[in-house]
Amino acid sequence: MVGLSRILAIIVLLALAPAVAVAKSEHRTQRVTFKDGRAMIKGRIKGYQYVDYMFPAGAGESLKADLKTNNNASYFNLLASGQTEAAFFIGSVSGDSYEGVAPASGDYTARIYLMRSAARRGEAAKYTLTITLGEKSAANETGPDYADGLIGGPDYWEVTGVSTHDTLSLRKDPSRRGALVAQFVNGTVLRNLGCKNARGQRWCRIERPDDPSLRGWVNGRYLRASSGPR
Repeated sequence: MVGLSRILAIIVLLALAPAVAVAKSEHRTQRVTFKDGRAMIKGRIKGYQYVDYMFPAGAGESLKADLKTNNNASYFNLLASGQTEAAFFIGSVSGDSYEGVAPASGDYTARIYLMRSAARRGEAAKYTLTITLGEKSAANETGPDYADGLIGGPDYWEVTGVSTHDTLSLRKDPSRRGALVAQFVNGTVLRNLGCKNARGQRWCRIERPDDPSLRGWVNGRYLRASSGPR
């Protein structure tokens, strides 16, 4: 009896495994890359598939999103930082475009999906999602992820994730067009003076602990919290 029970359990697990794999394949997350505050994303979904496009925005920053699709049953929702289901914009109710301001600072999600009836029929949709940020600048950032070391943020950052033989640029202003001040390699420890989102990029104001005259803005994508100079 014990041997038969084990065999039956194995059969059940093998039967469920493909279903789990399919469920995971129906959802993927992709971080959006912006150029001068604008991103255009093209893709395709079928059935119950849906895609979460993630991007940073600052509280009060202008946010526009527009969906073009060849299937009228395809929509997008917008979710603020920390939300998983309760969207502040629901495409199937409000249409194929949104224009307003980001209600809070953090990572936002634009979720592309098909209505359940269309998904059940195995329909597909090709789409182009356009997101525009920063025509109106964000207000001052608040919260531990955007604070300096005095009001809840980490005291120090460490440069990480920069490509081999490349460096992280320190700029005078929070923009890739800002004047270049210095360059840092992976492992460099920097003092946190506060961060903010600007046109689809998270920028952090920093200074070198051993040389406070080296102060400016770096792309927050390449920073992680650090315990301080070693």
